Amino acid sequence: MEKKYRRFINEGMNESLEKIPFHQKAPIKRFSMLNKSMVPESDTHIAVHFVNASQKIPKYSQLHKHNHDEINLILSEDDTLKYKIQLEGETYRVSSPSSVFIPKGVRHSAEVVSGTGIFVCIILSDDYDSSE
Repeated sequence: MEKKYRRFINEGMNESLEKIPFHQKAPIKRFSMLNKSMVPESDTHIAVHFVNASQKIPKYSQLHKHNHDEINLILSEDDTLKYKIQLEGETYRVSSPSSVFIPKGVRHSAEVVSGTGIFVCIILSDDYDSSE
């Protein structure tokens, strides 16, 4: 019997950060978990970053904006993961567990400060543009 919903279950695709516009190479493991190429019916892009700041992590995200809303989740088992989040001209230190809502058109960047954990990026569209 054919399983009609099988196409909605996919393995994450390992992608390096430098393939993402406005991001540079960094020792962070990134998995693209959902996008239109994986599930054509999806209008959401989700990527998961595994972060371990025991090694130096350079600033890897340039200030940029999208034409759709974005949500970032900062998570760690021991609440040690810390990020510096820039929204336009304002900078915030954010600790796990936290969420950051970034409205469309708001210039933003993220920088690891310390800790180990997971950074989840959810963009509420898979047909989005990035620009400075």
